[in-house]
Amino acid sequence: MGIRIKASGDFIDLLALNMVGGQVTEGKHPRFAFRSDIQRNRYNEIRKRLKGGESLESIARSDTKA
Repeated sequence: MGIRIKASGDFIDLLALNMVGGQVTEGKHPRFAFRSDIQRNRYNEIRKRLKGGESLESIARSDTKA
């Protein structure tokens, strides 16, 4: 995995991580790991939309149109 950021136990953060296919690295300081900047940027976008109150269905629909 190329890009790592500090892990979070927040449900929305974990959901967004799962939606983009990222992983959690184990260890003394757990991290969220992404294969590319594109994957990390998508994680940030989904996380922001979820925290803003957008539904999973709406996000999933917009992903299938892209």
